Amino acid sequence: MKDIAERAGVTPMAVSYALRGAPNVSEEKRRRILAIAEEMGYVPDPAVSRMMSYLAGRKGTRVFQNTLALINTSEDREFVEREAPLAAFLRSAAARAEELGYKVELFWYHQPRTSPTRLAGILKSRGIEGIILSSSGKADTCLDFDCSAFSLVALGDTIVVPRLNRVMEYHYNNALTLLQELKDLGYRKIGFVFNEEVQKMHARRHKAAALCHLSETLPECQVPIFEYKRWEDDTFASWYQAHRPEVVVSNRPAALEALGRMGVEIPREAGFAQLELLDEKAAVAGMRTHFDLLGSAAVELLVGQLHSRMLGLPSAPQTVKIEGSWRAGPTVRSLR
Repeated sequence: MKDIAERAGVTPMAVSYALRGAPNVSEEKRRRILAIAEEMGYVPDPAVSRMMSYLAGRKGTRVFQNTLALINTSEDREFVEREAPLAAFLRSAAARAEELGYKVELFWYHQPRTSPTRLAGILKSRGIEGIILSSSGKADTCLDFDCSAFSLVALGDTIVVPRLNRVMEYHYNNALTLLQELKDLGYRKIGFVFNEEVQKMHARRHKAAALCHLSETLPECQVPIFEYKRWEDDTFASWYQAHRPEVVVSNRPAALEALGRMGVEIPREAGFAQLELLDEKAAVAGMRTHFDLLGSAAVELLVGQLHSRMLGLPSAPQTVKIEGSWRAGPTVRSLR
């Protein structure tokens, strides 16, 4: 870095700022320093990088580098802060960012009188280059956002344009884990209940696991998948009466609530397990989703991109998946 500084006519600290993508140097100077560094064949020493990360993370020695933007892409302004999993994601992202010398600031993509172009301009003017895009809460979301000057990471599958590096739940494996837990309890006739919009948001990975399960199940134990756009008790009751599953599996608690209205005794007459336990306090068996770990993973992926100066759209997007964990609950019982 000293050699680069001499060639560029700047201080070694300015070189350090430029290589880290910190806002302490102008964009013009940063580009000139990076060009000289590339010409001179500079590569960071991983041992030094680890030591600097350690020093930055020690209590009392954290050095603030920059701000990371977490953009709420939902049309609902309070979506990230109101929805419990997203709020946990935000808290863990902020905590991990602080450990790495950053802070997280929340922005809203649909802010009135602020176009996507204007939003990008605001972030650039503040020296913010790292962006996390939250889930929009709707499948097949397309954003008109110029990514060229930013490093970006998306949460989940809802944003299909632009194609970005992302972090998400390991939906398929989570479903397989839940199925194995139910089989270990002795359940054989397993009935899946899926909301079509939720399945689209997850690229139908839970449904894929359900179809795989059905393909390997004896005919007398097969229960056809119940799918709905809008919940109707009568339609669900007809499905339940026709197939009598030993346990019902769903993403959301609508089926459990309907079973209660039907007078089905849980878990004596039928069990219930939820693929995504969005409410940690709910007395329901199912898969914990670990959105707290997703927040940390998103920041780590994003900071890695910033340190490597990976701006704009990736040529081959990467996905980091976090596995959930089974949580036993009073809505299932052993049939053995």
